[in-house]
Amino acid sequence: MSNGNEKVYQAVSSAIVLGLTLLSAIPLIYVISMSLVNEQEWIDRGGFILWPQNPTLIAYERLFQGTAVLQALSATVVRTVLGTALVLLMTTLAAYVLSKKNLPGRKPMLFFILVTILIGGGLIPTYLVVRDLHLLDSVWALILPGLVDSWSVLVLKQFFENIPGELEESAVIDGAGEVTLMSKIMIPMAAPAMAAIGLFIGVAHWNSWFDALIYLDDSKWHPIQLLIRNMFSSSEIGAQFNNAGQHNAFNPVNRVSAESLKMALVVIGTLPILCVYPFLQKHFMKGMYLGAVKG
Repeated sequence: MSNGNEKVYQAVSSAIVLGLTLLSAIPLIYVISMSLVNEQEWIDRGGFILWPQNPTLIAYERLFQGTAVLQALSATVVRTVLGTALVLLMTTLAAYVLSKKNLPGRKPMLFFILVTILIGGGLIPTYLVVRDLHLLDSVWALILPGLVDSWSVLVLKQFFENIPGELEESAVIDGAGEVTLMSKIMIPMAAPAMAAIGLFIGVAHWNSWFDALIYLDDSKWHPIQLLIRNMFSSSEIGAQFNNAGQHNAFNPVNRVSAESLKMALVVIGTLPILCVYPFLQKHFMKGMYLGAVKG
């Protein structure tokens, strides 16, 4: 390819990527912009706003007046942190043990793990198990049913198997036991896979709401996503946030539309997980360097 054709190719490729990026950014810009307008601007501009003329945080002020949003955020953080940590712990232990090719009963155990990926127990049997274990209305109802992720076990097992056996042999010769071998050598080497698995599990916990709807009657552990779902399905909740304890509530300038309240709640529910990602990305890159082995 000549130099001129290469420049044209690069320009066209950059324009396509830029266009796709802008298209994918429009929904995010719309959500943020709609969360920053009052009811008067929403009425005047027809409800579709990509750039607020008079941005205001009134929607966020309404949402944080009560305790519902903070309580939902706290419950979501507890569920995400606790659930991700426990799933990573159980997944790592299971994957490390199953990576040992001389493990008795290894093939039947791998078969049963594969079966759980292909065939689920179903909603009603799972609910009955959670009920009979007395987990209803507790945070454990959101964590224990998915404590071991079968797909992650298989992925991490394969990662452990791909680590050169010379490292394990050298550590054993130096007197390292199984616990030292796993914690000091194998887990640091598997950090890239664990970071990716932790990201997927954490995002799944943060975005989950259906299990809370089924297992929890007490709103104490209702996650932020369930609160968002309830607000989008009921206009009365939006009115409650808008009118509670407000002076001059009938002035459109001092009011916020239900749509702005919904979009503000979406931003609140999305922003924390976006802020965590750069730290996880740094850990992911560090794990890649730790896992670099020269054969």
